[in-house]
Amino acid sequence: MRVLFVLPAPVRIPMGGAAVVYRHAEGLVTRGHEVTVAAPRRQEGVRGRVLKTAVALRDRVHGVAERVEYAASGVASVVPETWRDLDGHTYDAVIATGHQTAEWVISLAEQGKGFYLLQHDERHLTEAAASTWQLPLVRIAVARWIADTVEAEGAPVAGVVPNAVDLEHFQPRVPPEERRARVVALYHRLPSKGPDILIETLRRLRERLPAIEADVISARPPRHRLPSWVDVHIRPEADRLADLYNRAAVCLHTSRLEGWGLVPMEAAACGCAVVATESRGVNEYLHPGRSMLQVPVDDVEGLAASVVELIEDSSRRRVIAQAGRDDVARFSWDASTDALEQILLDHAPS
Repeated sequence: MRVLFVLPAPVRIPMGGAAVVYRHAEGLVTRGHEVTVAAPRRQEGVRGRVLKTAVALRDRVHGVAERVEYAASGVASVVPETWRDLDGHTYDAVIATGHQTAEWVISLAEQGKGFYLLQHDERHLTEAAASTWQLPLVRIAVARWIADTVEAEGAPVAGVVPNAVDLEHFQPRVPPEERRARVVALYHRLPSKGPDILIETLRRLRERLPAIEADVISARPPRHRLPSWVDVHIRPEADRLADLYNRAAVCLHTSRLEGWGLVPMEAAACGCAVVATESRGVNEYLHPGRSMLQVPVDDVEGLAASVVELIEDSSRRRVIAQAGRDDVARFSWDASTDALEQILLDHAPS
């Protein structure tokens, strides 16, 4: 098959959704398919031109203007000016990867078949995202909760293709019970990611455990003011990321709504005990009370208390961490790409 994934825009910084696309793209190539990932530079119209200019300025300020975050062996990556520059090419399967790309795929898939890889309930970005669920595309969800949400709106989902983690790279090198009082967390400026909850939880943790340390991972320099004692890591390389997970006792996850949540999954694979909000995605692979401690969304007090509990009780932390490692090990990229390939084969024109 000739397969085209369409991203909303070029990817200059780490993004979980784009990482998933490239992982599947590479997997499909190894299965004998011809795969292209396209990331148009801009949307059409005045708004698209203004957005392109603003993004370009921000990327220059952050030092990522010419950076390409993702590539994969055998996968063709193209950056057309707009999605219309992809016209004239024939594909057996064209896959939308965000609400911005769904309408494009309808046009691009005229000779093949259009698919829609749903990685989030994107209504947290715009209510208009819900209308794209009704488009005549074959819908594929990365999480059961996303599939249930979309199907509740009358849009059937062809299958669930879960995300996974590379267990050879993300693995424990320091026993959980031997780790210092240190947490690791992801920062993102979007309100849905709970940056305010992260900052307040860290503040309360420092009050209760004056010796606690923290590593915060961020794709761009944070817009919020993080506590001065927190170490901020901007776009750490994969090896460094695994090191950060391995020196942390607890992974703190503060999102209000999460499609899947790759950071807690990677951290769990490295032996971190996870403390998370009830933000949906993390429940696809971890279980409250067994392989993570979980509290309601926005419950700063609950998050802080749960972290303190695990820091002070190394035996409890070891049990949670081991269960977390076991739970995430149930998922594999090979199995997920096999499932994606089968859906494409079932629905693409023969």
